[in-house]
Amino acid sequence: MKQHSTDNTIPTAADDAVDEADSAVAASKTTDETTAKTTDKISSKTTNDTLPLPCDSAVPRLSRIALPVCSAIGVALAAAVVWAWFPHGSAAWTNPLHEIDAPAHYYFIRKILGEGVGAATHLWPNDEYYPPLFHLLAAGMIKLASLFGVNLSIYAAFNTVWLATSGLVWPIAIQLYASYFTRRLSYSAQCSPRFANVRKSSARNVASVVVPLFPAILALIIPPLAVASASHPFQMLASGPLIAFGLAATLLPFWLYATLRLLDALATREHLVKWIIWFFVTAGVCMFAHPRIVFTWLLLMAPFVLTRLPWKAIAGLAGVVVLGAAVFLVYMMSSYKSDRYFNPASWFHTFVPNRTVPEALKIYVTDNIGGVQGWFMAAIVLIAFAVTVAAIIRPQWFAANRADSATVPGASAIDRASDSTSAQPHEQVADFAAMPADRRNRKTSVSYRTPRSDASQLRRDAIAILLAFFLVGLVYVCSTALTGWFPNIVAAAWYRAETRPLTMIPFGVLPLIVFAAVVLLRAGRLPNVTKIIAIVLLAALAISCQFGNTVRSALSDAVYANMTIDDARPDEQLTATKEKILKKVVKETGTDSVVVSDPLNGSMYATAMYGADMLFPIYNAKAEKNGAIFGQTENAFASGDGKALTNTVCPLSADGDAYFLSMGGQAPSLQMFTFKQQYDTFHDQKLIDQYAKDGTMRKVQDYSNMASYAKGWALYQFNCQ
Repeated sequence: MKQHSTDNTIPTAADDAVDEADSAVAASKTTDETTAKTTDKISSKTTNDTLPLPCDSAVPRLSRIALPVCSAIGVALAAAVVWAWFPHGSAAWTNPLHEIDAPAHYYFIRKILGEGVGAATHLWPNDEYYPPLFHLLAAGMIKLASLFGVNLSIYAAFNTVWLATSGLVWPIAIQLYASYFTRRLSYSAQCSPRFANVRKSSARNVASVVVPLFPAILALIIPPLAVASASHPFQMLASGPLIAFGLAATLLPFWLYATLRLLDALATREHLVKWIIWFFVTAGVCMFAHPRIVFTWLLLMAPFVLTRLPWKAIAGLAGVVVLGAAVFLVYMMSSYKSDRYFNPASWFHTFVPNRTVPEALKIYVTDNIGGVQGWFMAAIVLIAFAVTVAAIIRPQWFAANRADSATVPGASAIDRASDSTSAQPHEQVADFAAMPADRRNRKTSVSYRTPRSDASQLRRDAIAILLAFFLVGLVYVCSTALTGWFPNIVAAAWYRAETRPLTMIPFGVLPLIVFAAVVLLRAGRLPNVTKIIAIVLLAALAISCQFGNTVRSALSDAVYANMTIDDARPDEQLTATKEKILKKVVKETGTDSVVVSDPLNGSMYATAMYGADMLFPIYNAKAEKNGAIFGQTENAFASGDGKALTNTVCPLSADGDAYFLSMGGQAPSLQMFTFKQQYDTFHDQKLIDQYAKDGTMRKVQDYSNMASYAKGWALYQFNCQ
């Protein structure tokens, strides 16, 4: 009868198929003998002058208790780090964050609150779709608080959602993703004959307790490591803020984990429906947070697909990817008109590299961690890289012992590691011995794995991990340090700038470290002292990165500065004087009258802070879809024709009144906006004076005396009679 392998991948090489066939034959011939010997070994009592096998002691029970406890503690520590990083003081909860996209996110939340959940399908001012998950969570929190009589501000809800997702969801997600690899540290694998017939010594006693606790110790270390890098989740609040894409990156590990388990299920035909459901649920949530996260998922999972699935399945998936790329291209060409689509060298023609290649590589290998700790991280990354390469070249060095790879007859290759935490080996063997002979033969022939097949699996996973590490690094370097057609193509999916690829750095570095640690800790040939040293180094890294992390601290200072409202930077988006002016504006206009102004001078905060109906509530209102009115207003204002201007602007107001606000030039921090010149007409003082002189609009408030830099600032009302 043809045997079916339960290796956790579909074999992709001829030697793997031979290994599995040979192992099946060998297993079927020796089932009874192996079972008897194994039962005798587990049943035997240890003498007084030898150490007990860990599996015969209370250590496995302690390990099973320690794993969830350490996981919870690790996540709590990570949450404490994020909370300590977040700026403290009332300003963080009562003021808006004046940083590029922040007013847009406040506007989206306010739009959902005003129009209901249905607004989530058209959040842009031009009624175009924008990923709404973060904003729905914030709006939902405000509504929920109101049920209990609590008036929660938009800023407070915004910050709370960020803290909850960054401090709790992110470390939990990383913990789950890492567990896919750490669960291979089977407790039963510690039931090694090396522990038998060994005289008592303090070193051996320590090892007998510590080694089975490796999974729990890693569960304690990984969450703090996940929040060590300044790249994510902190960058999502400081750059942009990158709220929607950052939330998708926070949720991505759930999708990655579900994908890997689905690949396992496809290989073993076990729990297939379960993991298909989980795959689509996690994929849907991540893409609802931000559709472009699919590119990051594809980048990270493609190596595992290439090393695990047969070529026919790979070809089919490649066809799906090509089809998806074609659909995406059609969408882009219909949404953004350009004649440069088929000339990649001309894409992103305004892009200027902000780092050199060595600088980009340094940021990558240090996981964007500053100070001495960054170099410590770089050393660990290089060691992990070397271990992973060694696992590719000589996987048998790190393969589990034969006893470890075929310990539990009848257990699937995929779930063997996790199942070993829930049953003692003598219980498993007893259950197996109670089976009918034909069933024992069938079960053993299906599940037996030789050390060579274990080595083959290890090699495939090491190749995938290393490929993912290289791909993330390639995208980051291309996005920040290179120009030309090749980096344009590589980084295009992430908008070319480094802001989004920065969030991906932990996805390249952390899995490499975790995988290398698992490779070392499960290697049967390595002495336990080497494994303990590896654990100590990882713990030292996780602790040291929480102190003196200069890059992460600088981001915190930048966020705090952008939550502080003063006149220290009078030409910036929001100052103390501008705040006072906007308050006076809304008091005059109300929230129904439309107000025209250049959003890049900070006027858009009148919507974020006071609910004013600014024609441009965000700095990029977009002319596509239902956004024609924005371009029409700009053209009408530039025309010098007062009647054409009032005919264009006045019908936009809910109460029939329309205003124009002159409030200075564009903020330096918003000069990155490619189409900023479209608002230049709103700074043409000659046009403004002309419209005031010919009666097109009249001055109703003058702000020239409010600050030395406010000369000419005023509020005008259009003549809509």
